[in-house]
Amino acid sequence: MAAVFSFQSYVYRGEGRPLGRSLEEVAPPMIALQGLFFEWDGSLTWANQSEGWQIDGTVYDDGNQVQYVDLHGRIDQPAGVGLLRDRLRDLFSTWGNPDELMLMRLPDRRWQNLQDFEKELLAAGRP
Repeated sequence: MAAVFSFQSYVYRGEGRPLGRSLEEVAPPMIALQGLFFEWDGSLTWANQSEGWQIDGTVYDDGNQVQYVDLHGRIDQPAGVGLLRDRLRDLFSTWGNPDELMLMRLPDRRWQNLQDFEKELLAAGRP
């Protein structure tokens, strides 16, 4: 099935700044998210096939703080766009203040704040 919406982005605090939290600080709240699988190598997967959404990522740190997160996601059903938005909000909040987070959208390397990203995501679910 073709995705209604898919994305790849790097997540930073501001435009290109490290998140300001260590892997040891961001891991426990991620692990607490029901259904999210996190490995200490930085990889994460969160998916629900019956609802048609999936989020995959890798948290990159330098031993002191998280530098950025390489994040991919998709939703296969228009009705699930709001659910994917909610899951992403939950995930973003584990990395710090969502108002400070920025996405570098790939492949065009376009900076986007979370509010504009959500608008694009929700628009994809409209008929």
